[in-house]
Amino acid sequence: MMLVTIACSLIAFFSCRCTLFPDDNLIMKRIDYSGNELRTDGYYYRQVEGKTYRRTIVMFLFKNGIVLEAGSFSTHDLSKVEEKMVGDYKYLYKYKSGWGLFSVDLNAFQYEEWAESPSGASLSTYKYFGYIENDTTIHITESYYSGKNETKQIDEVWHFKQFDNKPDSTNVYIK
Repeated sequence: MMLVTIACSLIAFFSCRCTLFPDDNLIMKRIDYSGNELRTDGYYYRQVEGKTYRRTIVMFLFKNGIVLEAGSFSTHDLSKVEEKMVGDYKYLYKYKSGWGLFSVDLNAFQYEEWAESPSGASLSTYKYFGYIENDTTIHITESYYSGKNETKQIDEVWHFKQFDNKPDSTNVYIK
C-alpha cells in the first residue's frame, strides 16, 4: 500500500510540474536573422575532451532567430556525430530543453536556451554572450544561468560545418 501511495505521489508531482514549478520564460524576443555575419546552412559544433571522455556538442542556428542545441555526442568524428544526430531528430521535438533564441548585433552574438534546473522540477534558462570571429567561428565568453542567478566567464569556441540535413526549426515551444 505504501508503494502505491509513493507511486501516485510521484506521478502527481511530475504531472503537475508545469503548474507547481513553471519553466522560466525566455527573456530574448524572436527576431528573424537576415544578416551574413554567420552561416546558417549547417551546424556549429564545439569539441571537449577530458581524461576519460571526448564529446562534440552541436548547435543549429535558423534564419527565424531560433537556436537549437541538438545534443552532445561521445565522439569527435563528425561523420559519426551526423549519423547519430539525424537518427535522433524525432527526440528533439519532444523536449523543450535545448531550444531557444539567438541574436547578432554587428559582431556581438548572444543566445538563450532552456536547460534543466538544479531541482529537475522545471527548466531554467542559460544565456550566452560572445562575439563572431568570422562567418564560421563564434567565441562565447560569458554565460548566465537563471537557476542560480549566476554569471561565469567561459571560453567556448564554436566552429561551423556545412550540413544539408538540418532539422526543422518549427516547434511547439517558440512561436
